[in-house]
Amino acid sequence: MHWLLTFIIISALTVVVPPLVMKLYTKRILGSDIPDDEKMYKGVRGITFCTLLAVGVYFPPVIGLGIIGKVMEPLAEHISSPFFGALIFMGILIAPLLISIALTILAASKIEIREKGLSIRTLEIVKGILKAFAFILLPGIIWLAIYTALPDRVRNSTPASFGIFVVYIIAFFALSPYLTRFFSKPKPMPEPMRSELLKFCEGLGFRVKDIRVTGKKEYRIANAGVTGILPFARYIFVTEYMLETFKPEEIKAVIAHEIGHIKGKHLWINLLVAIGWFGFWMGVVFALIKLGVDILSPAVFFGAFGVAYVIYFVIIQGRISLRNEFKADEFAAEVVGKKTVIRTLEKLAEVNLTPKRTGKWFNLLNYHPSIEERVRHLREIEWPA
Repeated sequence: MHWLLTFIIISALTVVVPPLVMKLYTKRILGSDIPDDEKMYKGVRGITFCTLLAVGVYFPPVIGLGIIGKVMEPLAEHISSPFFGALIFMGILIAPLLISIALTILAASKIEIREKGLSIRTLEIVKGILKAFAFILLPGIIWLAIYTALPDRVRNSTPASFGIFVVYIIAFFALSPYLTRFFSKPKPMPEPMRSELLKFCEGLGFRVKDIRVTGKKEYRIANAGVTGILPFARYIFVTEYMLETFKPEEIKAVIAHEIGHIKGKHLWINLLVAIGWFGFWMGVVFALIKLGVDILSPAVFFGAFGVAYVIYFVIIQGRISLRNEFKADEFAAEVVGKKTVIRTLEKLAEVNLTPKRTGKWFNLLNYHPSIEERVRHLREIEWPA
């Protein structure tokens, strides 16, 4: 049973080491004499580093030594349902990592609390982290339940599995507004602003079911987003702090940016990119098989999966997302004026304590260009006469 002790030790290291590193780094950041926005930026980078550290500490030994399979062996004979078997497997596989990430975020939250002067209890932060995890994991669990309930001949068919995956992705993108409403409990936007902004959207030629207010102004986060690929189920969400701190014309610039995503079919592009992952991964698998690589080896399988995931969702999708943000900014500038959009972008950096210049890898991981790049892009555009 030495493998069980090894698993416990690796899991403990995963849960303890990255959050401890983040705690020490947080203390160093708060004690440094640098601008507040730089402290916030370093904190986010620290979370990213510690998340990668947790992945590096946990997955290579656990997968390379085949420990997960050994953990599942004594449980397998007591599991009659494929769904619960898959759920337990995934739970054992990712639980230490999720706990580590949650504790890392909790440690880093002290930076935002201190620099923004927030009065937030630890319990509120924990609830927010758990909601974020649930938003990510719940759709996958539902899909897993449906997939494992299908006959073996369907699950063993690559075309059928691809079709099921496509249906899942489309359903997720279509229903994401309702998931957001369920987890964030948004409030109605106050009148007459709501009616004015809905008319503004209609005047641009795009239908939005509603504009809702999320978050609490005490959190001091100014942000907005559009979700929903179907016009009759499409929502724009704006944080309460943004409504409190931005002028009406700046709010319109933000809304115009979100409409720019609709106009550019960016939600549909994101959907197609997500669907493309299946084909990309299958291509990697077939290529490795052609090269004579044993893809059924856990170490090879998960190693190849990790590399393919980074290439696809960080580099490929990251670049597509950066391009989409520039295009949405261009549309907003056409609607409300270049100066207004630039002023709004700079204000976003100011109120969120975000540096205008951020690293390229950070931007790819964040799926957003830096404020500096977005402003420069707008200033360099020459509108046709």
